[in-house]
Amino acid sequence: MSRSLPSLVLAAALMLGACVPAAPPPPPAPVELPGANAENIRADMKFLASDDLEGREAGTPGFDLAADYVAAEFSEIGLKPAGNAGSYMQTITFLRSVRAPEGRLMEVTNTATGAPVPFTENVDYAMGNSLSAPSTDVTGEAVFVGFGIVAPDLGRDDYAGLDLNGKIAVMLSGTPKGIQSEERAFYGSRKFVNASEHGAIGIVTLETPTSRGVYPFERLIREGRLDGASLTWISADGAPFDRAPNIKAGASVSLDSAAKLFEGTGESWPAILEAAEAEGGTVKSFALPYTIHLTQTSTHDQVQSANVIGMIEGTDPVLKNEVIVLTAHLDHIGITRGIEGDQINNGALDNASGIATLLEAARMLKAGPAMKRSVMFIALTAEEKGLLGAQYFALNPTVPKGNIVANVNLDMPILTYPFTDLVVFGGARSTIIEEVEKAAAEMDITLSPDPVPDQGLFTRSDHFRFVEAGIPSVYLIPGWENGGAEEFARHMTTNYHRPSDDMANSIDFDAAARFAAIKARIALALANADQRPLWRKDDFFARQFNGPMEP
Repeated sequence: MSRSLPSLVLAAALMLGACVPAAPPPPPAPVELPGANAENIRADMKFLASDDLEGREAGTPGFDLAADYVAAEFSEIGLKPAGNAGSYMQTITFLRSVRAPEGRLMEVTNTATGAPVPFTENVDYAMGNSLSAPSTDVTGEAVFVGFGIVAPDLGRDDYAGLDLNGKIAVMLSGTPKGIQSEERAFYGSRKFVNASEHGAIGIVTLETPTSRGVYPFERLIREGRLDGASLTWISADGAPFDRAPNIKAGASVSLDSAAKLFEGTGESWPAILEAAEAEGGTVKSFALPYTIHLTQTSTHDQVQSANVIGMIEGTDPVLKNEVIVLTAHLDHIGITRGIEGDQINNGALDNASGIATLLEAARMLKAGPAMKRSVMFIALTAEEKGLLGAQYFALNPTVPKGNIVANVNLDMPILTYPFTDLVVFGGARSTIIEEVEKAAAEMDITLSPDPVPDQGLFTRSDHFRFVEAGIPSVYLIPGWENGGAEEFARHMTTNYHRPSDDMANSIDFDAAARFAAIKARIALALANADQRPLWRKDDFFARQFNGPMEP
């Protein structure tokens, strides 16, 4: 008896199904990072910016309290100690210099006649302390070196044809316009080094319209900034670190008073300024008909301050030896004794906000998915003294230097508005940007170019010490869209390095949580990327510092 057609069809279908392998199960959903907690950030900022810490100046008890707090948070989060001797601390010994109440002088005389040119302290010029010695006294003929820039890539040498040996270099503040902003900042960071290498023994810096717009001469006087301590770290052999060892003394001269140094030269100070402010800043260098005598008296002692370092070890047996370093500076500028009323510079946005969002990113990453590479978190000391904690770590890392493959830095994020874009200083220079773009897209955040190239921010924060060590690095801040430009300008004009940078400002903690989240996503992406970050082929900074480049 034959089967019915439906039965045959069903049997055939069953036989065919038996021959087709079962479909593989769907891949597991990606493990997501936990969300950022705005209240954690609020609590961390509240402690770090409290009056009890007295502005967290490196080398003071207030900073030590902040360092102990961060170390305790690292332990609570579950980070592995990655400082010295199994601790969270990398303790650094610093030489500290504070200017004495008296003993400062800048005398200018006509070299040919010996006639004095009147210069009055705190009116025409200002002087701070000297790290070179407790008492310095130098005299030399003055030479105007323009901006003092040496840029072989641009075919520019402001010292060409000049003899600076044993003389005083007189230079314009800042750097010429028209140079790519990050390279421009690099050239500016080497100005004292250039003068020292050419044999100068002192430097007189002249205010320009551009530098006045960033930080006016009068603020140095009015706010007592020059009374603050200067630091440099002391190496294992007991020698203080000094990038410009020939420079023994220095002074800053106001915009109007600088004209006196060009009288009788045949060159007009207004014409020099016009050329300096123009694109390219091509300014003639020449010997001045004056001799300058500089004296400075300072008190020297030694203090200690620590980088606070924790780590999440990677899970890949090979890639865990590659380390992504996340940084923010913990210190601020302490107490400003030269002003009335509130003298404590709490540093809520500079940089308690950076540290608080770093801590929250650490919490997210520790509770999140596994990471192939290791991720290190560093709360750095002495950023305000010249990026010194970062410099010390970059030269004396607590892991093999060759294992450090990237640095992502946070400094002074203005978290007072709901930001929608991100500025990534140094982003286009390395493959780090590829992971930043992915993370930003996931959060509907756009990327924007450097909005303030005149301020040279690429060399003014801790990531640059990693750049100098050849390590691909970026520095992140919220961008200028959605009110960001106005908020940045307001902070710089009313709160930057002032006691008003405190928790009384209208801080947007939801924006702070968003900033911590983008930081954590970038770190996770870098930790799990197929390839370690590399500089772009033939990048300027890769060539300067012999960093690893794309083939």
